[in-house]
Amino acid sequence: MARNSSMNRRDFIRRSGAGTAGSLALRSGGKVVWSSEPGPARVAPSDRVRVGVIGVGARAQQDAYCFTVVPGVELVAVADVYDSRLTRAKELFGDKLASTRDYRHLLDRHDLDAILIGTPDHWHARMIVEAMAAGKDVYCEKPMTYKIEEGFEIIDAEKRYNRILQIGSQFVDSPLVEMAKKWIEEGRLGQITLIKSWENRNTPAGAWFYPIAPDGNEQTIDWKQWLGSAPDRPFDARRYFRWRCYWDYSGGLQTDLVVHHLNTVHFLMNETAPLSAITYGGGYRWKRIHPEAEVPDVVQTLFEYPNFTYNVSLTLNSQNQGFGTYVMGTKGTIQIDEVKMTFYPENPFDDYAWVVAAWPEKLQQEFVKKENIVGINQPWAPGTCTAPEAYEHYDIVGDPTDLHVKAFVESVRTRKPTREGAVPGHHAALGAHIANLSYRSGSRKVTWDGRKAALV
Repeated sequence: MARNSSMNRRDFIRRSGAGTAGSLALRSGGKVVWSSEPGPARVAPSDRVRVGVIGVGARAQQDAYCFTVVPGVELVAVADVYDSRLTRAKELFGDKLASTRDYRHLLDRHDLDAILIGTPDHWHARMIVEAMAAGKDVYCEKPMTYKIEEGFEIIDAEKRYNRILQIGSQFVDSPLVEMAKKWIEEGRLGQITLIKSWENRNTPAGAWFYPIAPDGNEQTIDWKQWLGSAPDRPFDARRYFRWRCYWDYSGGLQTDLVVHHLNTVHFLMNETAPLSAITYGGGYRWKRIHPEAEVPDVVQTLFEYPNFTYNVSLTLNSQNQGFGTYVMGTKGTIQIDEVKMTFYPENPFDDYAWVVAAWPEKLQQEFVKKENIVGINQPWAPGTCTAPEAYEHYDIVGDPTDLHVKAFVESVRTRKPTREGAVPGHHAALGAHIANLSYRSGSRKVTWDGRKAALV
């Protein structure tokens, strides 16, 4: 079935069973003040970008559609070890799409400019390096690495082969994050000493217990190729379809979700990597239902940076509050999530209130006169605190993945580096890795000295 060229991303998401999407627009008080909407455009043949996809599962299908709506981009070929994924790719993107089980066939093609990698984590580093060595630019879903040392290999390869690399933590290209970064750099928040992020889910799919396809077996899946560098073991459909639940292929919550938050904080704060991490958590719920699962369903990590601390809290057992970040400064706080941002100004006024009210009246009067303040509040009473009324609120409609992919394509054309190349991708991933090292060592503190992680 050929893909209908008029099918928009919302139609694609609905048909493919993926998430929500739409056009992107930044609004303030209902007025559109920023927008980016893919539209028809003439692109010179020399500027056309031809893309191949390695690992065309659910998320990669979303990414692939984002590529197809960028003017001048053509989806040419896909590779996947599971036959039904190849079938689905042709249903979505057209029968002319070339398909293969062996990803190396894509690297050998001379008509591909870029590779989109959507495989499990343990394949990322090898495929990134091999694709760049084959002269391809690379967009790889996060995390960039499965192990810390792989980051140095990718950094070296990016320089050696002079290729464009972008990792798929899309929020650095969100207009909300751009605005937050501008405010931080302008000093609008004052001194920032604490940042807090959270991400909460409460469904089997949110905990990666995806349905096992009825046709998933050793005949339809090239199990040996899928295992790659992972430990050899007999075919297990649960491991294939629910790979994020196993340490052999994934870092669980840290490398799936925390890495997004780390990358965003590094971008906002002009930081590289955390100095240390300590993580608490456990498999409190899902391991009882699926005892074969290995990664925790709750993690609480405290990251140390030179001038602030960063607390990240995630659970797969409650969806309350969803997804978000507080950037807390002495002059104001930003609350930001995927689609909205609110600024709360700090209005501190200290008249010493109930503390001085506990002094004898004569001392109070002398203090008021000496300090030139209006007067002392009445003694403290519970329930009298109020939040500041003045604030600013902005929101967007859509998914920043659209802009992240568009930014990558622009870098492919201009040869200018992306916002999330090898170095930022490495630093975000290593933060997630040292957090996992802490958890798996019994919640001991893990420090980072640039080339190695050490327990203290």
